[in-house]
Amino acid sequence: MRRRNFLSLMAVPAIGRMTAASKRPNVLVIQPDQHRGITLGCAGDEQARTPNLDRLAASGIRFSHAVSSSPVCSPFRGSMQTGLYCHTHGVITNNLRLNPALTGFAEVFSGAGYATGYIGKWHLDGGIPKEEVGGYVPAGPRRHGWQEWNGYEKSHEYLKVWRYDAREKKVPVPGYHWEPTWHTDMALDFARRHGAEGRPWLYYIAFGPPHPPEECLQEFEDLFPPDKFRLPPDLTALIKEGREKELRSLWQIYYGLVNAIDREVGRLVEGLRQQGQLDNTIILYTSDHGDRLGSHTGPDGKLRGKGAPYANAYRIPLIVHWPEGARRRVVSDTLVSSVDLAPTILDLAGLPVPHQMQGQSMAAWCTSGKGPQRDAVYLGLGDVRGGWRAVWDGRSIYSRGKYDVLYDYQKDPYEMDNLVKDTKLSAVRNRKLLELAEETRDPALPALRAGTFGL
Repeated sequence: MRRRNFLSLMAVPAIGRMTAASKRPNVLVIQPDQHRGITLGCAGDEQARTPNLDRLAASGIRFSHAVSSSPVCSPFRGSMQTGLYCHTHGVITNNLRLNPALTGFAEVFSGAGYATGYIGKWHLDGGIPKEEVGGYVPAGPRRHGWQEWNGYEKSHEYLKVWRYDAREKKVPVPGYHWEPTWHTDMALDFARRHGAEGRPWLYYIAFGPPHPPEECLQEFEDLFPPDKFRLPPDLTALIKEGREKELRSLWQIYYGLVNAIDREVGRLVEGLRQQGQLDNTIILYTSDHGDRLGSHTGPDGKLRGKGAPYANAYRIPLIVHWPEGARRRVVSDTLVSSVDLAPTILDLAGLPVPHQMQGQSMAAWCTSGKGPQRDAVYLGLGDVRGGWRAVWDGRSIYSRGKYDVLYDYQKDPYEMDNLVKDTKLSAVRNRKLLELAEETRDPALPALRAGTFGL
């Protein structure tokens, strides 16, 4: 797809209020890596400690049925930037470059006069960096509209804080020993500078935790004694295999890292409040995918993973907070896909949604309580050789290809009873899957119809 001026893409009217430039809302996107949608106190996880996220949700709207349409880092990020399914934007697995000709939502903001900034993992420039960690992303179209750049291609190094200098060399950031803290400080500095100028801004924080490696400050680990966790019943087999200590240690670090990100969310909210910018800032909190944490462990024995049609992997958190424009104290069970996020952000800010975006704006749910409804969302990764496609209706997940599964999440929340061999149940969901494959123009449709997809 060739790049076109975004003014030629104004086919979808924005529902947001278009006001004077000084009154246009700021936007802060907070996207940690690998935060499960259920690992939130406000989502019912009594073992999680997420007081700041819980308060953010309580004073905004939380979408309880949000999913990643492609629950792996690069494919999700491609959809987040473009509002397209991975089979459309082409990043169908990790380490592929997002086509620079595709319009990203930051380009629309930039074209409307916003200052835009990005910090953290990008993972859309393709390949594996020559450095062990890092990867410089050159200025220009490969940054998709993000002007002030502190991103890098691929890295998870939380206890060593560094950045790229003007010579494209990695240099330490003095005074920091914990990467999320630096990310937060940079975001608040960006907001302060542009707020003082009266210029609206868009900033994206791609936090690394709770993605591996298991690097966590001791103060966060200490909040979660490993022997106190109530492990779910689907981990019983692993416990019988003698892996209980390993599981408990993993859960301790994971929950500690989630708490660490929660602290940064609290700092961001308080910092914006002190700057006098909180009320007119749209904060969207989400994640690229979840983490199995031992569930559905495969033959490789790895406890952590994503990229599969399992609830712990594809369900993601989604909170929208905007005191001046969004509803408060609301939990919505409407189905939301990651392809909807870019259109929603644009629409909330009162900016045009490019007509090629495949997602639907959920802005009306945030502002008025009524919006688009669908009876199912479409998920998938990969192509006809080893890929999978799935449909989620808020109660059950049905998948074909690499994973042939059917779970009734309402009756079986730990997904221990695969109903895929129930031909009556599968037939109904397969019809919906084919319908959505056609609707989203998935090139996998012929193979899905022929029963050869994923073989």
